[in-house]
Amino acid sequence: MSKSGRQGAPVAAVVFLVLIVALGIAVYLKWQRANVDLATVVDQSVMRVIPQAIPVPEFTLTRMDGKPFERKNLLGKWTFLYFGYTLCPDVCPTELTALAEVAELIRKEGVQSSWQQVFVSVDPQRDTPEQLAKFVTYFDPKIIGVTGAESELRQMAKPLGVGWEKAALPTANDAASSSYLINHTTSILLVSPDATVIGVYPTPHDPVAMVKVFRTVINE
Repeated sequence: MSKSGRQGAPVAAVVFLVLIVALGIAVYLKWQRANVDLATVVDQSVMRVIPQAIPVPEFTLTRMDGKPFERKNLLGKWTFLYFGYTLCPDVCPTELTALAEVAELIRKEGVQSSWQQVFVSVDPQRDTPEQLAKFVTYFDPKIIGVTGAESELRQMAKPLGVGWEKAALPTANDAASSSYLINHTTSILLVSPDATVIGVYPTPHDPVAMVKVFRTVINE
């Protein structure tokens, strides 16, 4: 190879790398602008738009049917994501009822975009696959129940601003108790098809308003 040819190769590689970086930056900025613009058309009392979308980190959980559930399972479709547990006495049944109504409305209105609803149990000690399946399908047969090791759950949830802690139930004689409730985040997260959280539905949840916002987001 000639001297000029050898010199040209590194230059071409650098130019290619610069173009790739520039393209990545352009796509990122376009998405950020779109997200900022979204905040001007979405009712923020129904869903708070996150100015800088939060990527869902890598994680490995298990579905209620025993199959693995990972970050890649969030790709290619919109996801309504909720964290709770099956023995929750009031909040989780209320929120899953809202999710079921959201699902019914989306189907009835013929939304074309792919979507799913995922219930993440933060109580892996008690929420067996069978318990999860029985719980979520009571509200809607399509809701996906998942859980996993505490470390994996925390790894997934912490960057998304989701948290929980156990609260032991009191006993009559103040003896140690193995029974507990779990205080947890009650918001429903909207995850985009590129596995980033773009919005948060705070409580209380109005299914009609949620679907209206969702259709605004997906432009349908």
